[in-house]
Amino acid sequence: MRRGELKAQIFGLRHAGTELAKRAAVMAAYFGRMHNQMLATLETTDTEKATDAAAKAAYLQGRIDDPLHLLAAVDNTNNLFLAVTNAAGSKPVKTEGKLGDVDCPLSAPSAKNKAAELSGITEAGFTMLKTDVTSGNAKQVGSGTKKCNLLSSVNTQGFGETQAAISTDHEILGGYITIKTTDAEVDVAPHNKAHTSEGNKHTSWTTAHAAIMARPRHTNSPYINETGEIHSRPDMTQVLQAVYSTKPPITGTNLEDKVIEIFQGKEAKKLQDYEDAVNQATIPAGVAGLETDQTLAAVNDEDKLIAIRAFYEQHVSAAYGKMVATISEASNKQTATAPADCGKNLKKVDCKESDGCKCNSTDKSKGDCKPKEGEEQTNTAGTGAGETTTGVDCSKHQTQQACEAENKDVKPGQKAVCGRIDFVDGTGKLPKPECCSFSFLVNK
Repeated sequence: MRRGELKAQIFGLRHAGTELAKRAAVMAAYFGRMHNQMLATLETTDTEKATDAAAKAAYLQGRIDDPLHLLAAVDNTNNLFLAVTNAAGSKPVKTEGKLGDVDCPLSAPSAKNKAAELSGITEAGFTMLKTDVTSGNAKQVGSGTKKCNLLSSVNTQGFGETQAAISTDHEILGGYITIKTTDAEVDVAPHNKAHTSEGNKHTSWTTAHAAIMARPRHTNSPYINETGEIHSRPDMTQVLQAVYSTKPPITGTNLEDKVIEIFQGKEAKKLQDYEDAVNQATIPAGVAGLETDQTLAAVNDEDKLIAIRAFYEQHVSAAYGKMVATISEASNKQTATAPADCGKNLKKVDCKESDGCKCNSTDKSKGDCKPKEGEEQTNTAGTGAGETTTGVDCSKHQTQQACEAENKDVKPGQKAVCGRIDFVDGTGKLPKPECCSFSFLVNK
């Protein structure tokens, strides 16, 4: 899951600004969530379960090994233990996993990272134990030179003769074999009962079996992949609700529509299509020390994946910084060429000549902020010689009274709108006075 998260992040950076990047971001969050759940489960419960299973299996192994080592050390004719009754009496040799031709494979779970496969231990019990044969001398030879005295408590030469007989039945091999206080065969726990509780009998087998069955397995949650349509997967739902936060959280049809929008469908195959695209992405030689071009599918070392991600993060960051600088430069140019809107400077102290403005009073607490001469702001562009910057057509007035009436709202010190002229420089006296724009004159 960790590698899936890293590869999704790399894929998203390679396709920054596209719809594929959106899909990769969701998948990176999805893999990251599942990875964190696995770590949390290992930290809080499964590490303890694995340790408990290993400890109880190791303890049972020790309970089994001690008597087997003792029995294997007997070096006389009466040594026929845990072997077939018709044997010639040759001494069994204890090797790893066996005692003579009898399997004894119980061992502590491996600490290596691999899928555990139990052999001879299932929910049904310890299936590697031999099924008891109830006829004849099935468990031990009752008499003769082939009898193993270590498995007898009362017979002549047994380890508990009459003078020192044990007071209660005695268990060996962790309770698998019970040696009676009477002159009787040993009792052997059936292979399909050693894992079940029977009072105080064979408890080391029972507890070991329970711990081994409860150990962490790669086939259990949260170590398995979710299945089904994308929107129906609980972890994917949690991710989408977090990324596209709304109140209330997206569910039902809205959730399904969001999945279709992101993955172009809701079928499980869409996730496989995404993974195929990620795996086929080529990382060029030189990145993260790669000697040749490699697909993401071929890169599984987490350190290399982290280095590849850092490489693309730097490239995206540099491109983003360049884009921001370009936009900022264009914005500054636009601001510099735009005419100053002096009228919006409500406070006269903000009326600055550097902005193309000038206050018409030496006391900036009074007066108005206006554009400097030659930088007059207009609302409507003129279309003729008689039209003012305010859009008034002065030439339409035929009388002096009508012409000067356009100046009725002009305050002293402000530029006049219209005025009558009867002389023009370079032309001389006009045949008839005209009403013209006087916006360049100050109203008296």
